[in-house]
Amino acid sequence: MREDMAQVIVERPRIKPFNSRKGRRQALDDLPTHEGMRRAQALRGDRKQLNENLAPLRRYLESQVGRPWNKVYAEIAARLRVDNTVQQHVRDHLRDFVAVTPRRNISGWRTLIGGGLWWQRLYVDPVTGLLCRTDKLPEESARRRARRNKVATPIERVPLSEDRELRLIDGLWYEVRLAPLPEPVYRVRREVRKLPYVSHSSRSRFFDAEMNVGRLMTPPVRDVVTGTMIEVGPAIDDARSWDTYRRASPDRHYAMAKRVLSRRELRRHGLTNVPDLSTTGPALRERTSIVRAT
Repeated sequence: MREDMAQVIVERPRIKPFNSRKGRRQALDDLPTHEGMRRAQALRGDRKQLNENLAPLRRYLESQVGRPWNKVYAEIAARLRVDNTVQQHVRDHLRDFVAVTPRRNISGWRTLIGGGLWWQRLYVDPVTGLLCRTDKLPEESARRRARRNKVATPIERVPLSEDRELRLIDGLWYEVRLAPLPEPVYRVRREVRKLPYVSHSSRSRFFDAEMNVGRLMTPPVRDVVTGTMIEVGPAIDDARSWDTYRRASPDRHYAMAKRVLSRRELRRHGLTNVPDLSTTGPALRERTSIVRAT
């Protein structure tokens, strides 16, 4: 370890804060007649910040991997004194790189990110007492390997415009034409409805009330992708029904037409068909068998 490690790490020119500016923040008439040299900086509240460089300490510790930690720490203690504030500050930074007493499954956001291990790059083996690297542990290597081999979530939709998008259906890419839902038409009728005496209460009693009720008359539309019938609005025209309907169907659009993309279009959009006969519907299996037969 180099003799001037404390000076290299701590005794460096301090940097200016992000909100530093020249001049005083008060008008000249409001300033006191007598003031100390450090008083202006204290009033501004933007004193210089520390500028530590911990890279030399990290490189030194990483170069000592495989050696007994007691010998490494003895060399550090011989050059960094405890009664010196600056040198003791450097010794305090050792815990940022070395887990002297490593423990697994420690609660905290750093260990949660590290997969249940300690967050330091190095650790002291409790059996051999040697300084070791954390990324060489079997569980850490397995975690990194699983992260590399993690299958990315496949893209199923590619928006092209407000009324056109590409959608992956049963392993094949289609161009889907979207259309807004028709405006619902309601017919007002005079009906007798049961209303609670106390609203928003499950134990409230009900009473019969004759009132005008708007019933939906517009027929539903068919979505060609899902094959389901979509209602253009709630069954009853009131605020509560519309609030429930908007939460269930925030996008008032449906698929009105679709067509399979050609090979040229697939290449232009950088897409690939991946049909899976074990999970696709009978129509696709029948179409695939016909293509193979021809």
